[in-house]
Amino acid sequence: MSKDYVRRLELLLREIDHRYIAPQPPSVNFLHSHHGWIHNTLGPVISWTTAKLEILEDSSSAVIERAYPFADTEMRILLGKLTALVIVIDDSMDNETMYEEIANFAHRLYIGESQQSGILILYHECIKELSRVHEGDAVQRGLAVIPWINFVDACLLEKRLLTVDTELRASPYDMGYQHLAKQRHHGKSHAARETSSGATIQFPHYIRYKTGLGEAYAASIFKATKEQHLPLSRYIMALPDMSFYIEVMNDLLSFHKEELSGETVNLIHLRTQSLKEYRGTGACGEWTISDTFSLLCDEVRGATYRIDEVLRLQDCERIVSEGLDGKDMGLSEVDMAIAFQWRGFRDGYISWHLESQRYKLDFIRPKKFDV
Repeated sequence: MSKDYVRRLELLLREIDHRYIAPQPPSVNFLHSHHGWIHNTLGPVISWTTAKLEILEDSSSAVIERAYPFADTEMRILLGKLTALVIVIDDSMDNETMYEEIANFAHRLYIGESQQSGILILYHECIKELSRVHEGDAVQRGLAVIPWINFVDACLLEKRLLTVDTELRASPYDMGYQHLAKQRHHGKSHAARETSSGATIQFPHYIRYKTGLGEAYAASIFKATKEQHLPLSRYIMALPDMSFYIEVMNDLLSFHKEELSGETVNLIHLRTQSLKEYRGTGACGEWTISDTFSLLCDEVRGATYRIDEVLRLQDCERIVSEGLDGKDMGLSEVDMAIAFQWRGFRDGYISWHLESQRYKLDFIRPKKFDV
């Protein structure tokens, strides 16, 4: 396909007023602590090469440092650990021994049994630490913590979907699969009726929501320190759009590298399949990948505008730029903190993607900020 998606992405960044700011000086304490934990604590339990650990270290620290400019060292360390661990868990799904351990993670957690795998022991410890950080607000704790638990089951679901036997319409990991396989062996299986793509239009977003951890990362925006207590009721209505922004912006910014590598198992391709019955911009009026990319850009733009409006971001910025009194506009220091922590996240999150060699988007980053 053409590079129309690049122009649409650049337009989206202008539409939402993305502000690329050059990276701040490194957070030495955070990076030093994270380095030690990656190589001395995590490394011995996963047996990765030093080179692979270094890539993991960079991937899990850079995004946290960039997207959470208001967070203190303690919060960055915890989020960095969790981010590294979900990368490792996702990478471990093809290991059948690890798969069995991962499949029992939530069950053991729910019934109070100890985890058996070193990776999952570390993961459980970090989840408990995160829960203690959010102690005092049960709802906020649920938003910030539960997605990390659900992520494990989402990885299991993803693997199941990738291993579906199209004839039996079941995965070897499904209960009942063996019975269906025996029926096929004895000639008793029935031909499948193809499901209309339009009937599954919500499914790609459902999978992305389950695997994306958007809600957890969004909730963490408003917990810059363990002692910070911003009232949830002042930003909760923006949280659904924040989760969507985090998940889908990543898909949009990942799309270029995935197109270069020929990868097609992603939200954009799955959504295109579910929309193929709609009229699009193709040569014969068919729905195309470009149509889906543009649609998602429109949806992210709308989500960003709604978040900014709920948090009154423009008013908060006017107070600072014009020296106005926030009280005259009905805005307190708490409102300002909420708005600016969101602004710091949304700009930093995109900036990290533009800087990371992984995403190959350096041609979008302003040249004067080349690092």
